[in-house]
Amino acid sequence: MASLKTLTATKKSDFPQVTETNIESGQIYMYNTSPNFSPYHFGICFKPCASGTAIVEIWGAGGSSAHMCCCGFGMPANPGAYSKRNITLSCCGYICGQVGQSCRNANDLCFRGCGDATGITYYPIGTATGQGCMCAQGGRGGVSICSTGTNAYCCFAANGFHHTLGVNGDCGIICNRCCSGGWCAQAYGGTINCAGGFSCVSFLGASGSSCPCATHWHMQGPAGYFAKCGVVVSFNNDDGNGFANWSGQGRGQYFQALSGAARNPQYGAPFSACWNGSLNCGCYENEGCTTLLPPGFPASGPHPCPGVRDHAMSGGGGAIRIKWIQD
Repeated sequence: MASLKTLTATKKSDFPQVTETNIESGQIYMYNTSPNFSPYHFGICFKPCASGTAIVEIWGAGGSSAHMCCCGFGMPANPGAYSKRNITLSCCGYICGQVGQSCRNANDLCFRGCGDATGITYYPIGTATGQGCMCAQGGRGGVSICSTGTNAYCCFAANGFHHTLGVNGDCGIICNRCCSGGWCAQAYGGTINCAGGFSCVSFLGASGSSCPCATHWHMQGPAGYFAKCGVVVSFNNDDGNGFANWSGQGRGQYFQALSGAARNPQYGAPFSACWNGSLNCGCYENEGCTTLLPPGFPASGPHPCPGVRDHAMSGGGGAIRIKWIQD
């Protein structure tokens, strides 16, 4: 029987030597938050002890959607901002930073707040000389409204959110941005700085109903992740799908839509084990505190359905990515 060495030598003579010329150089370091609830923020200090170039990218945390109690409707949150910069470090230089965390206060009604910013400070030669900083703010959270009879589209439009012209006041597109300006995550300090943008929802429902017949979500993803300038994924929040039901992580369509933009959209822990026949079994607070979204991505809104509570989703945490190329 021929040995492996003999076989490989034979095959080598049959094919010309292939030389790779397009492989990236450097080492990649990725820092993000825990997918589970934690009151502690994640700080980093990158000190390579050699001279070279650090290509730094940072994302602010994505916004979280808000708790809805008993009946009503909600809108999605917005993504975090993105910043990128090349930093030349000496052998004594270093980079310190803090990764932003998404809001995990799942019991707060109507509005959870905005995601935390991710920021770094860099010291090219180990001292304050040439010191600089970068910041990517977190995305605005989604807004939920408790109502027993008001039309969802009409209610958000009346409260000053950007909207399309509705059909007889019944349906249309609402975006998570107030006409007076509102909050949009900004980025600073990089050679590339991209704002977070706004997510939207299409409400399709009957006049006077607080429970739309269908909702189509249009989720704006942050820049630098999946695509240079960000990505928008849209999906139908169908009540007939068990993974779309209340409460918390029941957003199977969102994960499916993200899988069209990347092969593995979730990071950290897998789906929660608290399921029963494809439906959540009542662990509402836990589901609203756990995030399975990629860094900087916003949460979709609560599922509109009368007689139930929904703690909605938490947005994806912030992240810091450093590609280190040593001299």
